[in-house]
Amino acid sequence: MARTSIEEKALRLLHVFERAGRSVRRVTVDGKKIELVLAETPVVDEFERIDMRHDKT
Repeated sequence: MARTSIEEKALRLLHVFERAGRSVRRVTVDGKKIELVLAETPVVDEFERIDMRHDKT
């Protein structure tokens, strides 16, 4: 059985998240710990430019 290094595992995780459509900002490897920091995507408000008033003013 081939052993994979922690760096190879981190790269696999990076590829999995990116294939799922998530943007990864940073990957940190500390011993056996792998930390992925995801980039925040801006929330798009579809109704931002629509005038929603119903009164006669």
